[in-house]
Amino acid sequence: MENSRILMTPKHCCFCLSGIRFDISHVEEFFNPNKTNLNPPHLHNCLEIFLNISSDASFFVNNHLFPLQYGDIILSMPNDIHVCNFNKSYTHEHFCLWIDVSENEEFFKTLFHKSENPLYRFDSEKQKQIIDLFFKLEKLCCDPESTIEKTICFLQILTFFEERTSQDNNCVMIPDTLQCILNDIHVNFSEIHHINQLTEKYFVSHATLNRWFRSYLHTSPREYLESKKLSHAVKLLTEGATVTEACINSGFPCCSHFIVLFKKKFGETPLKYKKGLNIKNDKTDYI
Repeated sequence: MENSRILMTPKHCCFCLSGIRFDISHVEEFFNPNKTNLNPPHLHNCLEIFLNISSDASFFVNNHLFPLQYGDIILSMPNDIHVCNFNKSYTHEHFCLWIDVSENEEFFKTLFHKSENPLYRFDSEKQKQIIDLFFKLEKLCCDPESTIEKTICFLQILTFFEERTSQDNNCVMIPDTLQCILNDIHVNFSEIHHINQLTEKYFVSHATLNRWFRSYLHTSPREYLESKKLSHAVKLLTEGATVTEACINSGFPCCSHFIVLFKKKFGETPLKYKKGLNIKNDKTDYI
């Protein structure tokens, strides 16, 4: 499982607006979906607004795979497991806007309460406005003197989420059995201790299950199950649980194994992460 730290290092200048810390990253890079070193599903402690400005991609979050069109936005809440899938070899371009919601959780719950669908799709006019705002915010974040402009631009982006009406959950079609397995893991991850429990329950071979996970999620069944457990452990630690409580209630049978996996995934031990929750830092970090 690749190291993906919870605390993140910004690629651009981060900005703090009345306790709301955020950062933006613009990526334009050639991707080959046949490579084995693609980013696996990951999680972090910030809200992520992913703006797709390419085509032929999909995004896994909320236990479903969503098709992405030009100008689509996908929202990932803190500690949601998510990954963008690139379906063909080409230069993919997107923005990621990360927002630290720890001190303003109720505000963002209110802002995004209208639909559980994480996919936001707008008409062509609004798409252009949103994309222009992201490019503008990226440029402003590199200018330490543009505090007012950054504030206005950031708030303008948020207004589009308030305006959107609820829409259908248009998910990518994946094998029915795989979706059942994902649903099972989503609900019962703490009680699933070995992938054999899934292959036997759903009458599917290890080879087929591994192929499905590699094709649709760019990870293995074991790594995905571990990520679900670790995601829940992070949530419990954030809510005040001890390391032992987080370990047991997330479904790890061995505390030492849990600590090793946590450090490998996030770059620090659960105890160090828990202690760091109460440390105020003026700099927002990103994955």
